[in-house]
Amino acid sequence: MNVRDEYHNHARETWESVVRRDLRPLTTNWTLYEAMTSLNGRVVARHDRALDLLGLVQRTTIVEDAATLEDAIIAVFISHSDKRWSIADCANFVCIRERRSAIALSYDSDFCQAQAEFAFVRLPLCG
Repeated sequence: MNVRDEYHNHARETWESVVRRDLRPLTTNWTLYEAMTSLNGRVVARHDRALDLLGLVQRTTIVEDAATLEDAIIAVFISHSDKRWSIADCANFVCIRERRSAIALSYDSDFCQAQAEFAFVRLPLCG
């Protein structure tokens, strides 16, 4: 949604490939809200793009209510005090583990740290 983002083109191409294959991406509501807030924030300042993201996700994506996994999320956050993972990242890691998802599309290096423990591969591949 943010055309100025350095990963925009790659993310768009990857997203289109996922949709063409009739795969249903998975995210948490916390991650969706974080992304919408970022688009609506000071850097991008595009409320319309935040609403575009909401519409896209509602049409194409399974959104897991992170509150249903909150105890496990907090446990991951507490047990990884050596990491600087956000609580939203921990929510995704738990969701990935619970859903047995094999792939995570993320440009966040924290996903490289977590992929072995939570049994997924980050795309793009970690270098």
